[in-house]
Amino acid sequence: MIDFTVLTDLAFREGVERIGVGVVVRDASGRVLMIRRAVHDVLPGLWEYPGGGRDDGETVEAGAARELAEETGLTGLPLEYARHLDFTSQRGLRVRQFVFTTVVRDGTPITLSADHDGHRWAEPGRLPPTGEGQRTVIDWLTGRLALPGWRPAGGYLTSIARPSAYGCFLVRDPQGRVLGLRSAIDPGVWNFPGGNVEHGETPFTTALRETQEELGLDLATENPHVITRRRLVAVVHEQAGTGQPVPACGHVFDGGVLTPEQQSRIRLDPAEHTEWRFETAHDWHAHLNPDRYRQLLRILRAHRADTAFYLEQPGPADDFEGVMVLVTDLAGRLLMHHRDDRPGIAWPGYWAPIGGWREADETPEETAAREVREEAGITITRARLVPGPQHHHVSPLVRVLHAVRDGPERDLRLGDEGLAVRMVPLDEVLDLKVPPYMHHYLPLLAAGSTR
Repeated sequence: MIDFTVLTDLAFREGVERIGVGVVVRDASGRVLMIRRAVHDVLPGLWEYPGGGRDDGETVEAGAARELAEETGLTGLPLEYARHLDFTSQRGLRVRQFVFTTVVRDGTPITLSADHDGHRWAEPGRLPPTGEGQRTVIDWLTGRLALPGWRPAGGYLTSIARPSAYGCFLVRDPQGRVLGLRSAIDPGVWNFPGGNVEHGETPFTTALRETQEELGLDLATENPHVITRRRLVAVVHEQAGTGQPVPACGHVFDGGVLTPEQQSRIRLDPAEHTEWRFETAHDWHAHLNPDRYRQLLRILRAHRADTAFYLEQPGPADDFEGVMVLVTDLAGRLLMHHRDDRPGIAWPGYWAPIGGWREADETPEETAAREVREEAGITITRARLVPGPQHHHVSPLVRVLHAVRDGPERDLRLGDEGLAVRMVPLDEVLDLKVPPYMHHYLPLLAAGSTR
């Protein structure tokens, strides 16, 4: 649907003083209806297509239909918006005329108003005396219609998918956790602060307005150093589904960090949300359905990369967001990482293989090599995906890889995460506090079926 409110506001900002409407009526033979002004009217004898001024309080579409009915007696016709025409009226006013077009059967009767005394179905290339602007419009429209498959904008837009649009902010706390709002309408749904774009808005201005309405905080005032950058984190195209029958195109912007003091001033709109919380990427898994969780991980990856990502929902079936790396040596030992014992991460305090999130557009092999280098200080090559089904405790978004390293244990260096790293004989791994999925992967390693 064309938003003529936005188009008329734009016209006034550009100095237009009056809005007009016009309709180019064509018959099945391709001729154009021209009507002649009566001798008592302004510009007597001038031929023109039907049109006039829009009345106060009238929509553009209604004005076009009214003028067509008053001047020709034609009613109930589908009008397709074609283009606009700017001109100066006889009173010296700058006018923007929104021009529509429609088609009738050959021989359709015309009933003229008192302001017109004649009509003619004219070939586009042989128009009767008319204004240069109207001739330009008719020539333009005729030329476009001659192109195979072309339709006026008003008709073309009815033939394509018209997604809704939304804008929202990715907001974090000082610990890097992500803000989510629980929907009052559907308590199982958590969203970023934001909402659907309304008439005349951009996704960014929508995100600002919606966030202020939903949180009671003006992010432009709270985090001006971030908001003024208007940093786009991701564009998300969501396909239509049963719950949302039209596609949606969302823009996710960086909303910065809210301090504890700022958080204390959050005031939810109870009509929209019942709860807010900050959670780690790992802990949001318990609150989001698989598709929404995957979308969150991809948005966070875009944020870490400091570059805007284009994302589709649902995404490619073979995509991934993290890795687990089984690194063995020639002595048959497995590299194990003693994880930090803190909330918000997977398996806190456990001994587990090296793992972590994907960065930017890394491949699984590149992510595996980087994580092993960062967490254990060593280099691996020729990591291979582990064949077969994954354990149900390992997310479908995680790729499990195996690499064999030929090097001494003394080269291991603990990185910024975890408590320790060491090589553990395979038959001693289960003596440690390990995740249950190790019972699945250890036999594969022992049998050599991961290579």
